[in-house]
Amino acid sequence: MNTRRVPLIVGLVLALGTGFLLLNYLTQNHPASTAANRQVVVSTKEIPARAKITAEMLGVSDRRADQLDSDIVTDPRAAVGKIALITIPTGSTITGSKISTPAALALPTRLGHGLRAVSISIDRVKGVSGLIQPGDRVDVIAVPQRNGNEVPHAATILRDVLVLALGNETETAGATPAPDNQNVTTATLAVYPQQANLLALADVYATLRLALRSPNEGARAYPSEPIEFGSNQPAAAPPVQMAPMMAAPAPAPAPVQAKPAAPQGVPIIEGDRIVVSANSTN
Repeated sequence: MNTRRVPLIVGLVLALGTGFLLLNYLTQNHPASTAANRQVVVSTKEIPARAKITAEMLGVSDRRADQLDSDIVTDPRAAVGKIALITIPTGSTITGSKISTPAALALPTRLGHGLRAVSISIDRVKGVSGLIQPGDRVDVIAVPQRNGNEVPHAATILRDVLVLALGNETETAGATPAPDNQNVTTATLAVYPQQANLLALADVYATLRLALRSPNEGARAYPSEPIEFGSNQPAAAPPVQMAPMMAAPAPAPAPVQAKPAAPQGVPIIEGDRIVVSANSTN
C-alpha cells in the first residue's frame, strides 16, 4: 500500500513544482495589463510637418505604460497650438520630441495669406540702434546711390511692414531688446510679392533703412513714396537741378515710342509698383 503511494506523491510534487515555475515565468515576462494602461494623446488624422496642431487633430487613447516614451503627452491642451516638427501619422502618440512652440523652424506659419518673408541687410544705425523687435511695424526708407554731383532723393517705399525676425531670432523674451539684438545683420520682413520685387531691386540700387512705427498710428496715415534709382541719360545733362520723380525731357518734334526690348530707361518705384520711364532724344 505504501509502495503504491510513492509514485503518486512524487508526481504530485513534480506537478506543483512545474506549475510554480510556469506561474513565476508568466508573472515576470507578462505583467498584468490591467495595471499598466495609461491614457495618452494620439493623432486622429495625419499631421503634416510644420503644421499648427489644433484640437480637431487630437484624441485620447489607452496605451500600455511599458510601451510609452518618457515624454508622452497626456493632456491635449499641452499640444494644441504647437507645431509638428515631423509628419505624425494617424493614431500615433504625441510626444514632446515631435512637437514644439513656434520658432525659426516654423516661420512660414507666421506668414499671412499671400505674404512672403524677405530679408535685408541692416546694422546698428539702419536698424534703429537695435531697438526693433520681432512683431514691430516699420517703414522702409530707400536712399539711391549718388550719381555724380546729383543729390540723391530718399523716399519711404514701404510702410507698416511687419518684422518677422531679427537675425535668426523670431521671438523676444522680454519687453526690452537683448544686447545681442544690437549686433544683428539682417531683418526679415513680411511683404506681398510685388513689394518683395520692389524691395529686392531697392536693395541693389539703394541703401535701405528701417523707421520704427508707433503701434497707435494707422497703416494709411502716410502713403508710400515713389523713388528714382538713376538714369542712363548722358553725363552732359544739367547737374544743378535735382531730378524730379519723372524727369522732364527737352522739347522734341515728335514723341519717342517706347521699345520693350530696349534696356535704357529710368526705373521708378511708386508704392508697390515698378515703372520704367522711356528716355527722350533731342
